[in-house]
Amino acid sequence: MRSSAYVMRDYRDAELKHGRFAMLAAVAWPLQERLNPVLAATFHIPTLVAETGGLSPSVLNGGLEQGPIPSAVATFFILASLIEAQGLRVKKADGDAWLPGDYGKFFDAQIAERGSQQFFSLQEGEIWNGRIAMIAILAYVVQEAATGYPTINTIPFF
Repeated sequence: MRSSAYVMRDYRDAELKHGRFAMLAAVAWPLQERLNPVLAATFHIPTLVAETGGLSPSVLNGGLEQGPIPSAVATFFILASLIEAQGLRVKKADGDAWLPGDYGKFFDAQIAERGSQQFFSLQEGEIWNGRIAMIAILAYVVQEAATGYPTINTIPFF
């Protein structure tokens, strides 16, 4: 039986992973809607947001079957699996000294000394930014599904 501290540490690691992916997606979603038509015209390739009326291709918006999207999704899952495998190797090697979100030297930015007060403050900030990004992605999905209006058109500075 695992202690509740180890279970909570694993939950925190999962939240960090999901938050990091959400932070990437929160930026990529509106950028895709803005840049895909421009890049498609520049490079003379099909526009991936045309089929969905300018909306990002998603489960609710449709468009996931077109062109390079299935292979890009498969590649994303393979890369995420490789990162997860690396995290499990580091977790096993470090034992009790392992910290959530640690994927080894290759992924380490060395922003603060490990274990310092600044390190834990930055880690807490990453958790909160990840939570906000998860809410942002949910808002993008709900807004586009409910209104049929692209997210990019609701962001004032774009």
